[in-house]
Amino acid sequence: MSRPRGHEGEGMRMRHLRRLTLTRLVLLVALTLAVIAPAWAGAVAPAHAGIGARITGILTDNGFGGARTAVSVWTDGARRPTYARNTRTLLAPASNMKLVTATTALFRWGPDHRFKTELYLPARYASQPFDIGVVRGSIYVKGYGDPSLSMPAFQKNRLHIRTASPLTFVAHLKAIGVTKIVGRVVGDDTWFDDRRTVSSWKPGLKDDCGPLSALSVNEGLRNGERVDNPARYAARRLLDALEDAGIEVTGGARRGAVPDGAYLTVTVESAPLKTLLKTLNKQSDNFFAETLVKGLGKDFRAAGTTAAGLRVSRATMRAFGLTDEMFRLADGSGLSYQNRLSAAGIVKLLRVMTARGDYDSFYRSLTIAGRDGTLKKRMRNTAAEGNFRGKTGHLRIASNLSGYVTSAAGHRVIVAMLMNGDAVNTWYAHRAQDRIAVALAKSGL
Repeated sequence: MSRPRGHEGEGMRMRHLRRLTLTRLVLLVALTLAVIAPAWAGAVAPAHAGIGARITGILTDNGFGGARTAVSVWTDGARRPTYARNTRTLLAPASNMKLVTATTALFRWGPDHRFKTELYLPARYASQPFDIGVVRGSIYVKGYGDPSLSMPAFQKNRLHIRTASPLTFVAHLKAIGVTKIVGRVVGDDTWFDDRRTVSSWKPGLKDDCGPLSALSVNEGLRNGERVDNPARYAARRLLDALEDAGIEVTGGARRGAVPDGAYLTVTVESAPLKTLLKTLNKQSDNFFAETLVKGLGKDFRAAGTTAAGLRVSRATMRAFGLTDEMFRLADGSGLSYQNRLSAAGIVKLLRVMTARGDYDSFYRSLTIAGRDGTLKKRMRNTAAEGNFRGKTGHLRIASNLSGYVTSAAGHRVIVAMLMNGDAVNTWYAHRAQDRIAVALAKSGL
């Protein structure tokens, strides 16, 4: 006996409802997993989506989820970014600008370049280079933009490198028999222009950088304060060192130019550029950055000015493949609020450097997380300690960190993190940056 058609239709409807309910349940489980995935995906999966969700979560949790935060992550061998957030936005780089200055200096001068400082005697002593006794006339010290010329104590306590010192001049004069100078010690800084700061700096920022000059000792600082006349101050430090060594100087110290025909008696050279870059990047030394820019201008644009040096930097960035939309350069240190870099531009620069022969010199100049420089106290006891190498950057409106880290899979990962605002909370910015660096170090990228 056949079932009534009404009963058969009702059974079919019940089976259809059961199938529909099961389908909805599967979809609900899938959606739930998608929502909770960011909490665990980065720890168990090498997929880019996992680390991306982790980075986004870190930024949001620390208040940097807006349009004025940019993050770019790139893994060696990849054809596209591993993570990209506002990467084309031009933001204030602060001291990340020193990455531009350091790479330009390496590209133009090479890692073994040294800066010279010369000492001159009156012309008559060219025919009597030894056993001089009394020098009658002034001696001259001429600078060529060595940012590192300094006394040994300054090198030990501030620069953390060994480099050129005025004491070498003293030792030389003692060696050639000079016992007295009837004249002055004169400092010549004519290699650069007379501008002691950068025109685009806000008032007060000059206190973060010694007075710019082609001739400076201890960065033109006396007891931590800027001097008014760095060339005269350099001459004064040499005069004091001569008298401490028993060589009497009857005149004082002043600023002036080496006269024609003066006798070049000795040249002192700085440590190589690759060593100076450690002070530039690890200590984030503004004076080094701005002096290097003026030196680049003098050597490659025939003008010892900030403007000429920045033209060299812009040309170098273009040679590295950065487009004009990726940067706006206003100084070499990052103190200027008019500087702009994009996260994509920084990562591009860092990627280009990995393929260059001077990469090792550049890489070794960067501060090491938990070990030295501006990252000495950050990321300690994490996967990033001793692993992440990069450049910090801080202004009232910016907190940034860019560099290299090796992932748990053994791959080099390049990252740029730019956080801007009307006033950036440095503590939260550092926490976000450090957590992202650690997440990359622990990732399977």
